[in-house]
Amino acid sequence: MLWSQNASPIRPQNLYLVGKSGQVAINKSCTFKVTLRNFRVILSWELKNHSIVPDHYTLQYTVISIPDHMKTVEHCSNITATFCDLTDVWEVLSETYAVTVDGFRGNTTLVTCFIDFFLATHISLEPPEFDIVDFTDHINVHVNFPPVMPKILDGKVLQFYLPLIIEEQSGGIVKKHNPTLDENVTGNFTYVIDNLLPNTNYCVSVYFKHRNLEEIHRSPVKCTLLPPAQDTGSSESAKIGGIITMFLIAAVFISTILILKRVGYICLRNDFPKVLVCMLCSKSWNRMSSGSLAILTPDFRDLLHL
Repeated sequence: MLWSQNASPIRPQNLYLVGKSGQVAINKSCTFKVTLRNFRVILSWELKNHSIVPDHYTLQYTVISIPDHMKTVEHCSNITATFCDLTDVWEVLSETYAVTVDGFRGNTTLVTCFIDFFLATHISLEPPEFDIVDFTDHINVHVNFPPVMPKILDGKVLQFYLPLIIEEQSGGIVKKHNPTLDENVTGNFTYVIDNLLPNTNYCVSVYFKHRNLEEIHRSPVKCTLLPPAQDTGSSESAKIGGIITMFLIAAVFISTILILKRVGYICLRNDFPKVLVCMLCSKSWNRMSSGSLAILTPDFRDLLHL
């Protein structure tokens, strides 16, 4: 959200814009923008007169509800960038802040910009980073939160002022999910979109919805095609069919053996050939003659008498 400078009863009296011609332009020098980006409060500014090019800037601020002088933000003093991270400086979202930005070239002040605004209604909300993991019938949405939540978002700010919205899109139908965030949510937050149809394309986007603003900055959508459902009935039928096939093969094999035995192609003998018996006897006597101990079992003695 962009806005220009507005009149304020506490505005300093020496606001001016010094150009090459030496003319003074009051209250028309800069455009400001404050953004919540990756849970950081970023204030940026742009000079309307592009012919004025300062080489460094210094930012000062004060809180309207606390009568005090302008405070210089140390890490935003003598900087070349046209933005300042105020996450650790501003701690209350529902507060009005007055900001002064001085632009210098060397030691010469070229421009002084001033603005005051109610932060809760003027902050622009950029969507958080997120990832999706798809399954057969649901999607896990992982939203990335910082390891430590800044003070300006502590408590129930995300629940009541900046609720998280997850949009699910499929076939032209959009469904909005409003997950409940814990007061101390940090790290990765996971939300499950369930009851989805397998083998269907779904797209997901996330954003913060400001309760007082209609402007919405949605994240780029991330889409996925869910895998098809596994046919459990077919797999069970395949298992049963495999078992039946194995039994049939075994039955055919056994039947074939029995038939071959009956017709005489396979002959099962209970006695050993005499040639084999003689070979066994010869080897046994040779071992005994060489001094080795031979123990003749009853079965072996029966073979000797065949």
